[in-house]
Amino acid sequence: MSFIAHGLQCTNDECALIDNHVFYRKHEGPPACPDCDSPRKIYWGHGQFPGVSGDGLGTFVPVDMGVLGKCETREEYNRAVGVIKKRFPGHSVVVEGDNATKREALADEHRQRSHDRLRGHGLTKKMHTEIKEMRKVQRAVAKKEALRHNKDPAKSKIKAESPVKTAGLSS
Repeated sequence: MSFIAHGLQCTNDECALIDNHVFYRKHEGPPACPDCDSPRKIYWGHGQFPGVSGDGLGTFVPVDMGVLGKCETREEYNRAVGVIKKRFPGHSVVVEGDNATKREALADEHRQRSHDRLRGHGLTKKMHTEIKEMRKVQRAVAKKEALRHNKDPAKSKIKAESPVKTAGLSS
């Protein structure tokens, strides 16, 4: 039982009733004219695709509205815009699209902030990579020890060791 929606036009020249959006069962065919009971044919003069009103399935691009969450549908977006307009009367919502150059600029800014953060801690990229590798090894050792002692490896803790060992000072 599939349904379809079309614009329909009465075949009777005297009536010539046009309905731009009629919803009917596909296997039954178009219903008769409600005015004169004459058969009707599909009418394309309204210029719309049959059965589509609104965005259609999968055509709405999801929008991240920050603290209001990600809007996957037009209804969620309209609801979020309504909340914003209610909280800030007299203001408008402007949604800017993104493209490859904007995304690349954001990625470059992120990489620069990451580099500046590492430099602020006195680390180079190589040192940071070595520390990450060392922590990975320590996590593996801690999980192995937890399994050896018949404990949950997910709750294993890494023994605190200094990442930099000083020569000659051992405890």
